[in-house]
Amino acid sequence: MEIVQKHVMIDIGSNSIRLVVIGIDKHYFFEELLNFKAVARLSNYIDAHDQLSETGISILLTVLQRFRSIISREKNITAIDAVATAAMRKAKNRDQVFARVKERTGLTIRLLSGLKEAYYGYYAIINSTYIENGISIDIGGGSTEVTVFRNREMIHAHSFAFGAVTLYKTYYAGGDPKARDKLEDFLKKTFSAYDWLVNQNLPVIGIGGTARNLARIDQMQQHYPMVGLHQYTLPRARLNHLTHELASMSLSERESMDGLSKDRADIILPASAVINMLVKLNQGDQFILSGEGLREGVFYEWMLRQRGMNQIPYVLNESIRHLRRNFNLDYHHTNYVKKLAFQIFDGILPFISRSFPEKRSAWLLSHSADLAYLGEYVNNESSSAHTFYLLTNININGISHPDRLAVALIASFKNRSKLLDFAAPFAKIVSKNELKMYETLGAVLRLAHDFDRTRQHVVDEVTVQQTAKKKLHFSVFYHDDAYFEEQAAQKHKKHVERALQSSINLQFIKR
Repeated sequence: MEIVQKHVMIDIGSNSIRLVVIGIDKHYFFEELLNFKAVARLSNYIDAHDQLSETGISILLTVLQRFRSIISREKNITAIDAVATAAMRKAKNRDQVFARVKERTGLTIRLLSGLKEAYYGYYAIINSTYIENGISIDIGGGSTEVTVFRNREMIHAHSFAFGAVTLYKTYYAGGDPKARDKLEDFLKKTFSAYDWLVNQNLPVIGIGGTARNLARIDQMQQHYPMVGLHQYTLPRARLNHLTHELASMSLSERESMDGLSKDRADIILPASAVINMLVKLNQGDQFILSGEGLREGVFYEWMLRQRGMNQIPYVLNESIRHLRRNFNLDYHHTNYVKKLAFQIFDGILPFISRSFPEKRSAWLLSHSADLAYLGEYVNNESSSAHTFYLLTNININGISHPDRLAVALIASFKNRSKLLDFAAPFAKIVSKNELKMYETLGAVLRLAHDFDRTRQHVVDEVTVQQTAKKKLHFSVFYHDDAYFEEQAAQKHKKHVERALQSSINLQFIKR
């Protein structure tokens, strides 16, 4: 990727300060180049007069000077966006602090209002996930932002003047044995004052370090076989159990807990309680992690403005655009194979079990065709295995984890035996009926690839007719020479026959 622009983001939070550098090429493909974090806990240095103390200012300046040194060595920087949130919103001397930062580092800091911070979290979610309706929650060190969005449009937002660090200081730092009960009473009363947060039956989407830690802990406890935290889902009951488990542990036990960052072993208590209470009051079934939040929201706003867009229209298609580029997928070939696959799919619909919803089957087939055999980029002979490994081990925005597994199984399909081998570690998250559907769609997709064995698009059309009970006739119309297409299709039609439990007669007809 030839980088022509770089976007620099500095996020000055209450708990940590982070530097992120993203490179962008002329086609608006982008990738994260640098990501550094310094735990500063600036909210601990807000004194009784709501001033950021000299110690806090010194920590801030030291971190920003270090970041400035890194930035100065980078080329093609187009924008530097330094933003500050809750701790600096609270600091009454922030103007003087910002002036000292400007003088010492040359950086101009933009103070975000609570509502603007909430907006950026929502904006990151709708541009990086499949979720169209939900409640977002971003717990920082000194504030908590929530939004409600429907059809990808934000309709409510609020910034609460409490965060993980401030709640810990208020309820837990003194060793009160009733701290948890008091905190839960406070949270229930506070959230219940906003009727748009109660009984909405929406998924709650968490942003930030606490949400990531909860998802990571749950994945380890569940021995979760897929890679990736972004868009990971915890059922409400498991979230509630994990919250109470954390509360029952000592600090030293939490510090050694797999999946929990040591620097969050204390503040995980109030932060997890906040998320858990919101999920309970909302009465939704799921807590979902968004690995993208404030920083990504700021970047998307800047990048999409350059593209003349308000939102990414369909997040998964944008992800597929990136994957095509990264793995040298031929757009014309995949679209051609997809067209043939749907001609087969439409023809065999009467033979597909009614337990396979047509709309979902078509959606899975379409996106599996987009990514089929991308493992050829690694090795042609073992493309099936590489395809499955890649699709289950890379993050793909805009698709849930179960759907990503489904696409991986279909796009990598070689035969039933191999599909079952691939699926074995995922037995907890895929049913036998779903595997039957994935086998059928995978076999269809493989046959469609056979019809373009030479990649010269010699097959014009495939029609399917039922000739007798459990017997199908495929008429394959072609031009020029389809010798290798027919050879491959005759060899592999057995996979469709096995999936449908029907025999298939292939007839190639030259036009």
